[in-house]
Amino acid sequence: MKKKILVKGPALSQTGYGEQCRFALRALRSREDILDIYLMNIPWGGTNWIFEDNKERIWLDALINKTIPLLQQQAQQPDAPIFDMSLQVTIPNELERIAPVNVLYTAGIETNKVSPLWIQKCHDLADKILVISEHAKSGFKVPLKAEDDKGNVVDYILEKPIEVVHYPVRKVKTVPLELGLETDFNFFTMAQWGPRKNLPNTIKWFVEEFYNDKNVGLIVKVFGKGNSQTDKHWVEKTLRQLLENYPERKCKIYLLHGYLNTQELHSFYVHPKIKAMLNFGHGEGWGLPLFEAAYSGLPIITHEFGGQKDFLYAEKKDKTGKKKLRPHFSKINWDLKKVSAEAVWPGVLEADQEWAHPAPHSCRLAMREMVSNYPMMKGEAKRLKKWVEKNFKEEDKNAAFVEALIGKQELQKLEKDQLSLNALKEDILNIKNVKARATQLQESMALLNTQKEKLDLLKDSFKGEKCYVLACGPTLTDNPPEKVTKLLENNLTIAIKQAFNLFENFIDFHLYNCGNFKNYDYSTRRPVVLEASTTPFKLGECDLKFFIRERDFNSSVAVKKNFDEWTFSKQDSLRPYGPGIMYEALFYLLEHLGVSEAITLGWDNKLLDAGADKQHFYDKEGSDYEKADFIDANEVATNENSVKTLKQEESITSSVVEDWCDWLKENDCTLKIISEINPASPKIERVEL
Repeated sequence: MKKKILVKGPALSQTGYGEQCRFALRALRSREDILDIYLMNIPWGGTNWIFEDNKERIWLDALINKTIPLLQQQAQQPDAPIFDMSLQVTIPNELERIAPVNVLYTAGIETNKVSPLWIQKCHDLADKILVISEHAKSGFKVPLKAEDDKGNVVDYILEKPIEVVHYPVRKVKTVPLELGLETDFNFFTMAQWGPRKNLPNTIKWFVEEFYNDKNVGLIVKVFGKGNSQTDKHWVEKTLRQLLENYPERKCKIYLLHGYLNTQELHSFYVHPKIKAMLNFGHGEGWGLPLFEAAYSGLPIITHEFGGQKDFLYAEKKDKTGKKKLRPHFSKINWDLKKVSAEAVWPGVLEADQEWAHPAPHSCRLAMREMVSNYPMMKGEAKRLKKWVEKNFKEEDKNAAFVEALIGKQELQKLEKDQLSLNALKEDILNIKNVKARATQLQESMALLNTQKEKLDLLKDSFKGEKCYVLACGPTLTDNPPEKVTKLLENNLTIAIKQAFNLFENFIDFHLYNCGNFKNYDYSTRRPVVLEASTTPFKLGECDLKFFIRERDFNSSVAVKKNFDEWTFSKQDSLRPYGPGIMYEALFYLLEHLGVSEAITLGWDNKLLDAGADKQHFYDKEGSDYEKADFIDANEVATNENSVKTLKQEESITSSVVEDWCDWLKENDCTLKIISEINPASPKIERVEL
């Protein structure tokens, strides 16, 4: 029912295109009810990656991990498309036909027109083009000279749908910044050091204008190719050489190099000593720093050639009371001239393209007026802030992006399908017998395309029900099987790993991982099967596949106790390291299904003195079972490194059982234990079979 969309772009890059890709992903995420999102992350030049271990980064990693096996499958079967659509966030040079429908999402170019190569690539490979500004759109619409079939030179225009979707305002909590500024009035500019951003002239014109003014400063946030120390040394050397021409200057230049997170960056725009934003570059596809400054209320000095024109004009009444769009920034003069020779980049920036060349005198005058007439400039910035906040709301831009990508009619169809899914779930929930309900859920899940849809179907599907959980501890077989069977035949039952084999006729949900792996036979009765393992590909036949990206005790959910961050509703493809499947998946499944009481049988959570190879019902001393019948691969007891950490794992898992019990209680589920040896807190009720 859901449309499977593969996003190819620099989602982890610390660049404008990286943020553009992340905006696209956030917009798609706002409609996960109808869209199934996948991510192929690509590098962006030599730039650094975002590295915060926050909720968004965890989500991005989860998308990447769930995409890997599908890309491997598609490589093996190129003629059998897996994805319905690709959204490629890049420049046209890198376009690929990787899905039945391929959409380019690009910032365009700073110049007045795009390269002929871009037109050719879009003509051959793109079904639709999305851009972030009217300026970017216009660059694709400039007629190109081309030869027709008879050799005549004609005007050629790209005949592909092109739609503009603007960035949204982001609500960011700012933080205090200790900048050590010696000056109270400071300009701020942010750019990559290169010909496109015109940074040397920006610094030069500032110094020339405020040469003898010790009360004015310029903060230069800049990088060359990344945030490395090598790059920092190069930037410092280049800036020092530039400033050697002004040995007696009194104005201040502050160099800022290195990574800023979103909170830190937005804090610059509202810092009391930072008064205005400068951009004397040659043009912008959009101008994200300018946009952020605009919705933060920071006065701006720049020209209007580029995407910034879309958000630097706001409505203002004229003398007759009529509303018109007026500039709410300090506008500098500029001329449209050929790109600089050193900027030519065949296939991207061509020698015959043109961009803005700011007028030096106008730039200097605008900076001086900003200092002398600041209250008036600040007033304009405040009015612009209100306009941008009203017209660039995140929910509006997310919706606009999804509609532009999918199309209005297809969007309506997907929404109708979602209503059908809701009706299906309602019918299933009306089934009173929990065994029959579980069977119907499994059969219905098999008809759904995405894991998110399947999890949505399962959510609260056993609200208020009692559940028995069968684990593989040695006490599982201490109970008469006929008594166990009597309990299971009319109650919801979840089995962990090989516990399934003892009661397979009564199992409704089955969970396993890669440790002590077995190929299970579900021909007798098919439960809902969940796999949570460190392999990105499926190990066995399962309905739900979760990936565990790391095995680190210090980062485990048992140590961090960040239980709320890992619910199935928040993480539909990634699992934390527990350690152990009870903490990685079982407790979260109980919460997701909505059960009110969970009684564990065979969950002993204790190492026996008998040795690592005697810890389960099928291998304990005196067992009637043959262990070889229960393990097909990856036996933990034969892995020396795993055995070494068993004691540590036991200690960690035992210490946090009470916390888990409290968390389940907060989610309306009471945990009870049938086990004579489980060392859990006595606060957790022990029951007898």
